[in-house]
Amino acid sequence: MHYCPNCQAEYSMGSARCAQCGEDLAAGSFTRETSSEDTQKLVLLATFPSVVEAEMIKELLETNGIETMIRGETDPIGTKSGAAPSQLLVLEQDVERAQALYQAFFAGKPEGSFTEFDE
Repeated sequence: MHYCPNCQAEYSMGSARCAQCGEDLAAGSFTRETSSEDTQKLVLLATFPSVVEAEMIKELLETNGIETMIRGETDPIGTKSGAAPSQLLVLEQDVERAQALYQAFFAGKPEGSFTEFDE
């Protein structure tokens, strides 16, 4: 096996140059040493009764550059008896920004009230 020391692409025997960046290949396999800086912790942002609600907030956050992950049942309308709620997780370093976006999203929504519009 060979690998590119520049872009870490791996190649089978017989290749001499990286097809992506043109760098001379090195023998062996690329192994990345992980440090404590590479370890990223996921934290719970919010829990939702259905995956549809979790997906909505996931899209909002990812549009704003925050990586997310949904964990839990995937019943789209939340009717499955005994289904676990969906949890939306974010990286620990993004949690404050994610909370601000999440709260701002719901701040403008009236709870249990309807607004009538005159035509």
